[in-house]
Amino acid sequence: MKMKLFLASLAAFLFLASCSKDNKSPQINFTNNITEGQATANGEYTITGTLVSEVNLQKVTLTKEGQNNPFLVDESEAKNKNNYSFSYLVTGINANTYIILDAYDQNGGKTTARFFIKK
Repeated sequence: MKMKLFLASLAAFLFLASCSKDNKSPQINFTNNITEGQATANGEYTITGTLVSEVNLQKVTLTKEGQNNPFLVDESEAKNKNNYSFSYLVTGINANTYIILDAYDQNGGKTTARFFIKK
């Protein structure tokens, strides 16, 4: 009885281990690893960096922290790439603001990073 239980447990473990995903979610790297910047007098700032993913990218979204809907959705430039250099112009910065950058891959992986823009 113990042997059957052991073999059943071993079989279940091997099955679950073979089903797990080894791929990682996309990685977001801001230029020079800088995660904050100063907006211009016009309230603009350009966020730059690179996205790296083992799985092709699906899209990138930018949202002002505290808001529900993204102000920018990039479903064309980033799509189907594994390595993507981005440059996103953020406008309308009239107070210190965190920008939430979400990168999605085509397997449903998601990575989130925050970028602080000072007014």
